[in-house]
Amino acid sequence: MQRLFFVRHGKTELNLGNYVQGGGIDSPLLEESLRDAEKTGKYLNTEHIEHVIVSPQQRAVQTAELITNKFTSSYTVDFVEGFKEMMYGTWEGLRISDVEKNYPTLFHHLRNQPELYDPKDIKGETYEQLTTRGRQTILDAVSEYPGEDILFVGHSILIMCTVLSLLGKGVEDYRSFTPLDNTSITLLHYEDQHFTLEKWNSTEHL
Repeated sequence: MQRLFFVRHGKTELNLGNYVQGGGIDSPLLEESLRDAEKTGKYLNTEHIEHVIVSPQQRAVQTAELITNKFTSSYTVDFVEGFKEMMYGTWEGLRISDVEKNYPTLFHHLRNQPELYDPKDIKGETYEQLTTRGRQTILDAVSEYPGEDILFVGHSILIMCTVLSLLGKGVEDYRSFTPLDNTSITLLHYEDQHFTLEKWNSTEHL
């Protein structure tokens, strides 16, 4: 059985200010997040993870560095473009409250009815496009490293929707689970080409 660990990046300044932060924008981690990432690394060190797949966005890269600095066994690292956060187009960098006010229907679909979310007018990315590249990243990794434990460090919506997709959920259910907290751990088992959920959004290590 292969174990796949997923960690959302640490909390950033844009997260704190309630701004839209997607695949085309970045922001520094907060001081508390640096400590939380180190705690996550200390916890995961006991799992002897062999490979790390990371979004190339700086908040994920920094989180991954802080985590792996605590690893005492050898591992490989790959930075994968397909593991970036969802692209929100012209919404990126705007206050979430302003987006909700100015685009009430589209914002509602984003948060509550993902099967109806159509972001072409804001030059954004659909849920289907997001999960296609997220799934490919994970399937490529399990193919390249069969039977070996892998850590994926990325982003909330990307991880949540991709994991649910791998569990057989349809797009209408992509927002049905509790959103992922910063530096939380989600764990999948992979065996005989089948994914099962062991842990969701765990923060007991923090």
